[in-house]
Amino acid sequence: MSNQPFGRGGGRGRGRGRGRGQGGGTQWNSSPVFSRLGTASSQGAGSNGGFNSPAGSVPFGGASMVGQNSGPVQVSIKGSHGKPEPSLLKFLDTKVGRPVNMSNINYRGEIMYANVPSMEIAQELLKLSGIRFYGEKLTFQIKTHPVKFGTSAAGHGGCSDSASVRDRLIALLQTRADPQSNALDLSALTQDNIIRDMGVESLQDSKVFEAILVLAAQLYPDVATVNLANNGLSSLRPVANLGVHFPKLRNLSLMNNNIRDLRELNCLSASGSKVPLSNLCELILQGNPASEAECQRADGGASYVEKVQQRFPTINMLDMNPVTPRAQPGQPAGNSSVQEAPQTLPFPTAQSFSEDQSINELAVAFLAGFFKLYDENRGGLADIYDQGALFSLMVDTTGPTSEFARTNPGSQKRVDFTTYIRISRNLARVKSHQKRIHALVVGKAAVVQTIAQLPPTFHPVQDAQRFSFDAWRIDVNGALQGVAAVTVHGEFTEQQSRNVISFDRSFMLVPAPPGSAAAAMGSPCVVTNDQLTIRRYNGFHSWLPAETQTVGSGPSPALNLTPEQQEMARALQEQTGMNAEWTLKCLESYSWNFHQAMSEFPQVRGTLPPEAFQ
Repeated sequence: MSNQPFGRGGGRGRGRGRGRGQGGGTQWNSSPVFSRLGTASSQGAGSNGGFNSPAGSVPFGGASMVGQNSGPVQVSIKGSHGKPEPSLLKFLDTKVGRPVNMSNINYRGEIMYANVPSMEIAQELLKLSGIRFYGEKLTFQIKTHPVKFGTSAAGHGGCSDSASVRDRLIALLQTRADPQSNALDLSALTQDNIIRDMGVESLQDSKVFEAILVLAAQLYPDVATVNLANNGLSSLRPVANLGVHFPKLRNLSLMNNNIRDLRELNCLSASGSKVPLSNLCELILQGNPASEAECQRADGGASYVEKVQQRFPTINMLDMNPVTPRAQPGQPAGNSSVQEAPQTLPFPTAQSFSEDQSINELAVAFLAGFFKLYDENRGGLADIYDQGALFSLMVDTTGPTSEFARTNPGSQKRVDFTTYIRISRNLARVKSHQKRIHALVVGKAAVVQTIAQLPPTFHPVQDAQRFSFDAWRIDVNGALQGVAAVTVHGEFTEQQSRNVISFDRSFMLVPAPPGSAAAAMGSPCVVTNDQLTIRRYNGFHSWLPAETQTVGSGPSPALNLTPEQQEMARALQEQTGMNAEWTLKCLESYSWNFHQAMSEFPQVRGTLPPEAFQ
């Protein structure tokens, strides 16, 4: 992590020469939050006031750790600033060959101070000076004159002044903030050594969250992502001021807590807060009793989405599943009902584009053969991928924005993208350089193996209007053979879940060498690069030629239907009560699978507008 926190300066220079623990009137000591946390209890000698050290441990800032042969010894470590503290401790345990058992960990500027149990361990660490951790060289020193961080209150133990509390919480935040992605990880705080050393066993009634949020807002004011998972929270009152401290917050995880009532969310929303999370785009409640109960309802979770969006109309992701937002971040929910005037293009809409007839024939032949193999025999794809082929998959988690998707039951259906997200290379979300590299699949064997692990599919290639493609040639300097680019937009149905999913797929193709397996099976080319993007169903009407498009948001009842389709529409309309237009929308979204439409209608009924039944 960078030495400079994003937003305002903080953390690095504020600890040096400021007279901590000496009664100096710094801006930190005047903070009422830290003063309340640092004030010892007046319940009598031995009672726990503020955050106390565990019984039997040396109090924070207590007796000096002089460089004797027995007893705790203070050491300093330079070069570990901003690195994950748990990883550092494990790293040192491995290098020393036994547990180092560091305690009373504190930071001053870029230097970490900690106590080790004996001079012997301290000397072992001293021998490690110069070793590299996360690319940085570590320097160890034994402090014969230990640095003190605050003063113990007589008879009370633990931290007794606000500077001491601040030092510890700065140390905590330095290991949990990621300035590059504006993220703050406050998950499982009670398992953190710093919090445990402060004597905090439960966060439910503790002021620790208030102190952390105040300090984090000062050091990292541009935080956009906060993770509060696994904290045992049954009430959200301890974090009710999230909107005050982080007005730019867009992503919030409350996963695996103990929230039993969705009304707990009120203190973060406009219904219960003067400063609500008005920019929230993603919320994770999975693993809480309230969300688990809602998802088990007969409506398949439709009312759950409704209840959450009543409080946070801007979210487009709930429990890692896309939902259609009711409003844009920073705008009132009512604005979402205002529809923009349709745009008029200066030329007629065309379904596909090809540079010329020959490239069009190549693209049609390749796509027909590719999707047949992809649906029926993925192992056979090995014949049409180049030996050094590349493959990547991206999950687009933003909600569909077309007017068709806003009113289509299939587009509003809850879709589980877990299988795809595991290998997703969405560069807007995957920030780690190593993860980006790992998510790029290289080599024919690896590509085919990865594709084989994806859910079985069916592409309705017999219905040409559901697909659009562009194909053109690319001139590559020095290339001995031509290169073609083909980008196709369309849909597929997962065979097991029956989810209809929209996709974009871009191929880089070269001619199949004579005598190759691809040429033997009739493929005109082989794939050198394959990029697949999937998203919730967004329909296909946007690319239909102008003369075949219908006025309005969806398919017209005047479509030419076969006798079998007319009978299915009549039966579905009678059994669901939907009008003719919405009956056709429903059947079309399920590729005219009547049984699937009927079985899933109860799940999507709650998402349909009143006009669907008029």
